[in-house]
Amino acid sequence: MNKFILISITISITSLFWGCNKKKDIEIAKPESQPKVDFVIDEQLSTTDYVDVAGYFPKEGLVPTAEIAFKIAEPVLNKIYGTKQIENEKPFSINLENDIWIIEGSIIKGIKGGVAYMEIRKSNGEILKVIHSE
Repeated sequence: MNKFILISITISITSLFWGCNKKKDIEIAKPESQPKVDFVIDEQLSTTDYVDVAGYFPKEGLVPTAEIAFKIAEPVLNKIYGTKQIENEKPFSINLENDIWIIEGSIIKGIKGGVAYMEIRKSNGEILKVIHSE
């Protein structure tokens, strides 16, 4: 009888611990428990991976609107000149001329200083020029 009780207790405790460990495994495996990342560095990725594949360029270009041009320009300008500087130059003026988006910061008249200036090719998104006047 004592052996039966001892075996029952041992099985119960083992099941309890096994159940706890199983629960932890399930929690760890849930996607929402893993931190979400936007990208990972992959040194195996190479330009040769798609060398024989023609690129896709829509008829309206990869940067079809002024809004998209600014969404490309702003983080680049923030990185180069600082977020505070670029915020102070808003609103930016944007114009499309000869398939090139021209993006230029503004400055209050009478204040000494310059503004950021960028050119982005509409067809393929290439950044052609980045400067800051004085």
